[in-house]
Amino acid sequence: MSLEKKSITNTNLYLPIIFAVIATLCWAGNITLGKYVSEEVPPLGLSFWRWALATCIILPFVIKAMRDTWYEFLKAYKTIFLLALLGVTAYNSLIYLSLEKTMAVNVAILQSTSPIMILLLQFLLIRQRESIKQYLAIGISMLGVFVIIGSNSDITALSFNHGDLFALIAIFVWAAYSVIIQNLPEKLKGTPVLGYTLILGTIMLFPFYLAESSSGRIMPLNLMSISSVVYTGAFASALAFACWNRAIELIGAAKTGQFMHCIPIFTLFMSIYILDEKLTKLHLVGIALIIISLVLSNFSIRKSYEIND
Repeated sequence: MSLEKKSITNTNLYLPIIFAVIATLCWAGNITLGKYVSEEVPPLGLSFWRWALATCIILPFVIKAMRDTWYEFLKAYKTIFLLALLGVTAYNSLIYLSLEKTMAVNVAILQSTSPIMILLLQFLLIRQRESIKQYLAIGISMLGVFVIIGSNSDITALSFNHGDLFALIAIFVWAAYSVIIQNLPEKLKGTPVLGYTLILGTIMLFPFYLAESSSGRIMPLNLMSISSVVYTGAFASALAFACWNRAIELIGAAKTGQFMHCIPIFTLFMSIYILDEKLTKLHLVGIALIIISLVLSNFSIRKSYEIND
């Protein structure tokens, strides 16, 4: 293998990892921020204006690709509508609703179990199986998650409340999105589907936002609400979704889903400085186990690229 080809291979290996880490870092910030503003900013109001801003940011960059794939969209419109409903309308709305009832770290830890749900749905929907090494990596990462849960007495004292239920439904929704998006025609993947799902998902979210406003939960116009919308719209939506979709294209939903375990790590550290939560020794053990699982999973990614070369 030539030096030039090695360089290309290494780039192909690390790019999806970088994309996935950026996305999970943005989503950890989204969870922490969502909890921080939950008492002042209504969940569906934040969700709607977040996606409205993200659509405005991304649309200039995707409009040409959308026009070029219009006929492909018409053929696969049912799938794209479903992706918009799952990934845009439902997922983050459920996350914000859950943060009103439970802790940010609790949501992050529950969310990190999505690789298990992705593997289950891949087997049920498309009969896709993974290697023993992938299942071992998931098992180690889940052990890390359980250690983190056990390290937080506040979390273990919580009963199974509506916040936990909303978070678990959100996990199922995101896993379904991650599996279904793999079955899109190649021409629609990436930029086109990002544009279509943002527009359609925001439109579908609008009636729920109006219902929330009519119930008396009006979106306030102040520094906190505006800065929340700017962060969630620009980083947790536009940037994160673009990076996550690209990572799925490069290494698949199961391997990309492993990086959801980074969310509790990032959320824990953010919570120390923003939500005044404490980091214990058991937290560090759990984090170490999660990192080991990611290294093991990424070794599988490297081997698959070497075989392809």
